[in-house]
Amino acid sequence: MKSGPATSVALALAGAMTLVGCQKAATNTPAPPAEANAPPPASAAPAGGDAADVKAFLDGVYAHYKTSSSNSTFQPFDANARDVLDPDTIALMKADEKALNGDLGDIDSDWLCDCQDYQSITATVTVQSATPTQAKASAVFHDSMDAGSPPKHDTFDLVKTPAGWRIHDMGTADQPSLRKVLSDEIKHLKTSPTPGGGADEAP
Repeated sequence: MKSGPATSVALALAGAMTLVGCQKAATNTPAPPAEANAPPPASAAPAGGDAADVKAFLDGVYAHYKTSSSNSTFQPFDANARDVLDPDTIALMKADEKALNGDLGDIDSDWLCDCQDYQSITATVTVQSATPTQAKASAVFHDSMDAGSPPKHDTFDLVKTPAGWRIHDMGTADQPSLRKVLSDEIKHLKTSPTPGGGADEAP
């Protein structure tokens, strides 16, 4: 049977309709949710970056404690205070030192290691929260010379200064706030010449 012109036109129309149907089916296929391939919100990146910077700062501070205290020159509450503490806390420490007038006060040890001497400290820093200006973090650390002892803990309130992240306040297992100890001691010394903690009190 021969195909006439009408048959050829009919076949061409049928092929065109089939192609249009395939295109519609492809067009109607649900697209993946936009958020699946979208980058995270702009606000998420600074938070992650700030937390990473806080951790890097505290990791750098604790890196000084890998060397024995007898060989270390790192003085976080004295010569190196500006590398560790924010200006407000440094000012508070200077006010306490002035009030003590040469006496030994309540801050008679290194709060970063919760000790006076150490051999080699390994610390694990965790950042609980971080914004572009403030952060909270903690450290769990262990001294190699105290192999049989449980690890110690520090907590930190940090602020972002022009020089970078610095510690505004910190606490140990026994003292939850460095700033409170300093403030209480300054207040005590205004009414009594005898330090309340580190030095022996008069009978």
